Amino acid sequence: MRASAPSTVANLGPGFDVFGLALNLFSDVVEVQVIDCGVEVVAGGRFGHLVPLDPKGNTAGVVALKLLELAGVDFGLRLRIWKGVRPGYGLGSSGCSAAASALAVNELLGLGLSKEELIPIAALGELASSGAAHADNVSASLLGGLTIVRSYEPLDVVKLEPPENLVLAVCIPLIDVPEKKTEYTRTLLPKDVALRQMVHNVAHASALIAGVALGDVELIGKAMNDCVVEPVRAKLIPAYEEVRRRALRAGACGVAIGGAGPTMIAVVDGWRDDASEVAKAMGEAFAEFGIEAETHVARPDLEGAKILSGG
Repeated sequence: MRASAPSTVANLGPGFDVFGLALNLFSDVVEVQVIDCGVEVVAGGRFGHLVPLDPKGNTAGVVALKLLELAGVDFGLRLRIWKGVRPGYGLGSSGCSAAASALAVNELLGLGLSKEELIPIAALGELASSGAAHADNVSASLLGGLTIVRSYEPLDVVKLEPPENLVLAVCIPLIDVPEKKTEYTRTLLPKDVALRQMVHNVAHASALIAGVALGDVELIGKAMNDCVVEPVRAKLIPAYEEVRRRALRAGACGVAIGGAGPTMIAVVDGWRDDASEVAKAMGEAFAEFGIEAETHVARPDLEGAKILSGG
């Protein structure tokens, strides 16, 4: 049984641990086979060498272990992961593997769980990567589109379809990142938030969703402004301010860090501006600071995780 799941970007500015957006840019593929017992992990693909093979330390492995426990079967599973999403760069890499694993294992075991029911199980996989079972990335990777984690206890996720003219310029600076980067950057975040900061982020998160509902890409971009998490993470990205300025000057409606970074994303109205020019401007800004960067243009992936073949 083989399944794929798309890359994602989380937060989109003010939506920390709440907003996720699936992208048609990269994907992970997980193939599941029956073995005698336990869970084995094998990895390949462009970034397979970066994947931990201990199933208890691998997001896909943690998910498989949990689903085996739920199924109560007397056999094990081998997971073959084709890693197409670069780990540790803010593109939902761990969530992709967890989502693809959840879908493939659920199908193989005949558990009959819906994608929505698989979200909390896939989120358990994030514990292995970030030390927190955050559901923003796995929700978007499983369901596609733009997702809102309305509640964690109980878990409740809402899916929205972004406007068709929403295009993203994606810029990935190839800088060194700490091991378990997401877990590390979460430790830097403030534990308490001032009332004015709460008001700011609630207002901008609300405006962002209004922009989605109204099909207003300009409003979505204006609303991608966070005064709590992004200022902390921005300090870890050289040239952050200049990249942001260049993107806006080139036509971006808004700019944010992808998840915990260091990838930066810019929202572009594809009916009005050229996202490739925005991506180019972002890459040039990094280059002026001596930093090599990959640049891409992406659109929202509306389907999410999918079964590729049976077994």
